[in-house]
Amino acid sequence: MREVMDDILHTQCDYDPASGESYDFDSDFNIHAGPVDTAFILDHLSYKSPYSDQLLVEELSLKISQGTHLLVVGNTGTGKTSLLRVLNRLWEAHSGFVQMTTCFGPRGTLFLPQKPYLTDGTLREQVIYPLKDIYPVSGSVDDDRIIQFLELAGVSSLLKRTGGLDENVDWNWYDVLSPGEMQRLCFARLFYLQPKYAVLDEATSALTEEAEAQLYKTCKQLGMTLISLGHRSSLEKYHDVQLKLCGGGRWELTQLKGGSSSSSSLNHKDETM
Repeated sequence: MREVMDDILHTQCDYDPASGESYDFDSDFNIHAGPVDTAFILDHLSYKSPYSDQLLVEELSLKISQGTHLLVVGNTGTGKTSLLRVLNRLWEAHSGFVQMTTCFGPRGTLFLPQKPYLTDGTLREQVIYPLKDIYPVSGSVDDDRIIQFLELAGVSSLLKRTGGLDENVDWNWYDVLSPGEMQRLCFARLFYLQPKYAVLDEATSALTEEAEAQLYKTCKQLGMTLISLGHRSSLEKYHDVQLKLCGGGRWELTQLKGGSSSSSSLNHKDETM
């Protein structure tokens, strides 16, 4: 996991934690840059697991654009998480075209997995990850922001448990925090980094629907466009479009009630959002 994260971070957006502004995007992502309001372009995309010859999804075409929140659903084994692996270039597409038109990292696109990724170090370092190497030496330029986001994520109690933002702890974070606390802490990190696009893979599975509602509401208030994988029907209200993976390569794209467009259904080889 650490090696994968390191590879991703080589192509992340550069970010100034003091000002909250980003520098130029990594040039790898600008060579074929698409519209500035689009994160991903999929054109007749087919993909499968590297360990199988069976296609999970065939001929998927859509654009994921800023301000249109996408919910991906489907039974286990239909290719939901595999789609994320293709989007973030961990897996190659079998055929078709997939393009990521933003960069990884703050002010670009961040992925939040179901199993949270925690690093070693202080509470501050958990929240600001992966910005430790460019964080100001003083380490206190935005204490209020960090504390505010811990409160919004529902884990401000960690300040007392750790002794503060910068106290070294002698425990393994995975051993001490509950699954729900780990997911909340990763949302605090997401709030701090404030990407344009947040890809959430069952990121609230260990939380109540009430907690889920608060976290999703905060993401939207911070201006993030959400791409969520999940099974809960409660997630629908936070999204505009639903991509259902039906198995056997089939898929359906549907406008959700309350979304930005009227209800409709696009079946298998129909086009985009």
